[in-house]
Amino acid sequence: MTLLNFFRRKGTEVARPTLPDTPSSGDKQSYAPPRDTGIHPLLPEAVSHHQAGRLDQAAELYELILHDLPTHFDAAHLLGVVAMQEGRLDDAQRQIRSALTIKPCDQAALINLTAVYLRSGHLDLAAESGEAAARLLPVSIDAMINYGTVLYQMGRYREAIEPLTIARSMNPCSTIVSNLLGTCLMKSGDASQAASIFEQATVQAPEDSDGWANLSAALTMLSEHDRAIVCANRAAELSLDASNALAAQAAAQFELGKIEESIATYEKAVALKPTVMILCRLAVALITSGRPDDALTYLRQAGAIDGSNPFVRLLSAVSELKPIYRSVADLQVSRSSFERAITELQSWSSPQPVETAFSAVGAAQPFFLAYHPYNNRPLLSRYGALCASWMKTLPGSDTTPGVRSRNVKSRVGIVSAHVRNQSVWNAILKGWVHQLDKSQFEIFLFKLGTQTDRETAAAKGQVHHFDDAQKSLFDWAATIRNAELDALIYDEIGMNALTLQLAAMRLAPIQAVTWGHPETTGLPTIDFYLSASGLEPPNAQENYTESLVLLPHMGVHVEMLTPEAQDPDLQMLGLPCDEPLLLCPGSPFKYSPLHDPVWIEIAKGFKAHGAGRLIFFAASSGTMHVQLIGRLRKAFSGAGLDFDRHACVIPFLSRPRYFGLMQRSALMLDTLDFSGFNTAMQAVECGLPYLAFEGQFMRGRLASCIMRRLDLPELVATTYQEFAERAVALTFTEDRLRHLRTEILQRRVILFEDTAPVRALEKFLAAEIGKRRFGVTGGHALFTESPRA
Repeated sequence: MTLLNFFRRKGTEVARPTLPDTPSSGDKQSYAPPRDTGIHPLLPEAVSHHQAGRLDQAAELYELILHDLPTHFDAAHLLGVVAMQEGRLDDAQRQIRSALTIKPCDQAALINLTAVYLRSGHLDLAAESGEAAARLLPVSIDAMINYGTVLYQMGRYREAIEPLTIARSMNPCSTIVSNLLGTCLMKSGDASQAASIFEQATVQAPEDSDGWANLSAALTMLSEHDRAIVCANRAAELSLDASNALAAQAAAQFELGKIEESIATYEKAVALKPTVMILCRLAVALITSGRPDDALTYLRQAGAIDGSNPFVRLLSAVSELKPIYRSVADLQVSRSSFERAITELQSWSSPQPVETAFSAVGAAQPFFLAYHPYNNRPLLSRYGALCASWMKTLPGSDTTPGVRSRNVKSRVGIVSAHVRNQSVWNAILKGWVHQLDKSQFEIFLFKLGTQTDRETAAAKGQVHHFDDAQKSLFDWAATIRNAELDALIYDEIGMNALTLQLAAMRLAPIQAVTWGHPETTGLPTIDFYLSASGLEPPNAQENYTESLVLLPHMGVHVEMLTPEAQDPDLQMLGLPCDEPLLLCPGSPFKYSPLHDPVWIEIAKGFKAHGAGRLIFFAASSGTMHVQLIGRLRKAFSGAGLDFDRHACVIPFLSRPRYFGLMQRSALMLDTLDFSGFNTAMQAVECGLPYLAFEGQFMRGRLASCIMRRLDLPELVATTYQEFAERAVALTFTEDRLRHLRTEILQRRVILFEDTAPVRALEKFLAAEIGKRRFGVTGGHALFTESPRA
C-alpha cells in the first residue's frame, strides 16, 4: 500500500513512501501494541484517512501509534506530512527530522523534508537534504525534481540541469520536468537547447499554456521575436490565467523595440497575477520609456510581495535616477535619493548578501547618472563596491587567476556585447582588434551579444580565439578565467548586464575598461581606465576609481563609414527648405534642464534674424522625447518664444537619410556636458561644421577633442554663453560656414586610421604584463598624475 502524492506543485514533489505490510485494522480501542516497531494495527486505518484527505483523523491515529511506539518511523514521518499539508511548516520540519533520527537514510522522508525546506525558504537546508535524497538508490524522480528545484531557486542553474535531466529521462512526458529543465538551460545561457525541450513539451502537451509561454521566452533570447509572439499568443489562448503568456509576449515586444506595446501587455499580465518578476519587468519597460515614477509604483508593489528580493531592491534604487528631469531641483533630488537608496542597500546586504544576490547585478544600472554634469565618482564607487560584494555570492567567484609563465606570448582578452556594426565597436574596439600586433599578443575575443553581421565575421578572422557561444554567467566566468589571460579589457561597463557581472569579478591579473560608456565604473575589480590625452581635462584622475591611462590623440583607430547619402525629403519631415537647419542629434535624455537657457538664447537669435530651426529627434521608442519637448515648450513660452516657430521634432532616420539631412544642414550642435563622438565623426565625414562644447569631464569633451585635433578652435565653446553666441553667429555667416566645410573635408584625414593610439596601447599592455610576469620595473608615462594605490 502506498501513500498518495498529497501535495504536488510545479517543481516541488512529495514522496510516495512504501509502507510495511500490515494486518487488517481492528478496533482501535482493543488492539495489542505489537513488539515489532515497524508494524502497528492502526497504521492502515490512519493511511486510509490520510489518503481520503481526513487529516485530523489520520493525525490522531499517527499520534496514538507514536504514544505506543515512540520510534515508529512511518507514523512519525507521515505525521510530518500531515503538518506540511496543513501549512504548519515548522511542525513538519521538526516531525520529519525526528523520523529521520530513526531511519537517517530513508529516501521518502528526505524528499519530503526537502519539500518542506523549499516552502519555508530554507534553501541551504533544502539543498543538503535534497542532495542526500538524490544520491540514494533506487533513483527517485521526486528526489531529482526537488533537488533540481532547490538548485534552481538558489541560482545554481547549471548544477540543476543534471538531476532534472535524469528526472526527464524517467518521465519524458512530464511537462513539469521539461519546463523546469528548459528554464535552467535558458538561465545557463543555452537558449537553443531550452527551446528544443520546450518545443518537445508543446508537442507532448499541446494544450499546456506554460510550455508555449516558456518556448516564447527561449525564442526571445534567440532573437526569433516574431515566432516568440506567435507562441505567446498561443499560450494566452490556452490559459485561464494568461499572466505568464502575456509576460512572454511583452518580453518579445520589448526586444523588438515596441516599448509601449510591451508596457500595455505587461500591465494586462500584472492585472491577472502581479508576480515579482512581472512587476519588475514592467518597471524596466517603463524606465526605458521614460516613466520612472510609474516604474517605482510597481516596484513598491513588488517589494511588498518580496522585500528580500535583491533584484527588486537594486532596481528600486537605480529607478531613482530619471532620464528626463522637469527642473534642476528634480535632478538634485534624484541624486540624493539614489545615494540614500544605495546606502540602505549596503546596510541591508551587510555583512553578507543574500545567496542569489549576484543574479541581480546588472539587471538595473545607473546608466542615466553619466548624463548629470557632476563628478559621479563618489556615488559610483559605492555602487561598484556593492556590485563586487554581491558577485561574491556566485559559486567559484573567489578563484584568483594566476600569473602565467614568462616564456609564452602575452594573452589579452577583450569582452564585448557589441561585436557588430554598432557605435562602440565602430568608434573604439574595431580599430584595436584589427590593429593590435598579433605577433606580440594573442587576442581572445569574447562576444557576449547574440546579434551578428559582417563586422562580426571580420572580427573573428582577426583574433587568435573567438568565442560567441551562448553561456551562463557561471560558464562565461569559467571560460574567461580558464583562458589564463595576462590582461582583460572591457569595451564598456554600464550598458550590458552580463558585462557588468563579469567585470565585478577578478578574472585576469590586469583588468581595464575603456569609454564605450564614458564614466568611471566604481568597481574595485577594474584596475585601469583607457582614455586619451585629447579627451581628458587637467586633474582627470580625480574623476576615476581606476588608474587613468592616456593614449595619444583621440585614443582610437577609426575608419570612415562612407555611407550612401539619400535625399531626406525635407517637406515630408515638416522642415523648411529656405531656413538654416541646426541639428541637435542627441538622445532625449542627453538634454538636461541645466541647458534649456542655451536653446532659448539660440532661438532668440533666430527670432532676431527671422529664420533658423533647431532640429531635435524623437526617440526610436518610448516617450522620452515627449517629456523633453514638453519641458522645452514650457521654457520657450516663459521666455516669450514660440517653440514651434524655432524648433522641430523629426522621427528617427535611416543612416542614408540622416547623412542626406546633414548635407542639407548649416550646423550640428553638440549635446552639452555629454558629447557625441560618433555624431561628430559622421558630421566630419559630411563636411558639416560641428559646434562642440568642451565640458568638465571626459564624457563632455568627445567632440571638442575632434575639433581641436582638426585645429578648428572656433568650433569649440567652453561656456554655455559662448556656445549660444557662436551657434547664432556661425549660422548667419554663410561665407564662414562654406570655408569651414572646405577645411573639414581637407583636414579630416588626420582623424582616421591613426595608429599612434594602438602602438601606445601595446606599449602599456607590455609594460603592465611585464611587471607581473617578469618583474620588470619602471613606468610607461601614460598615467595622469599617479596610479591608484
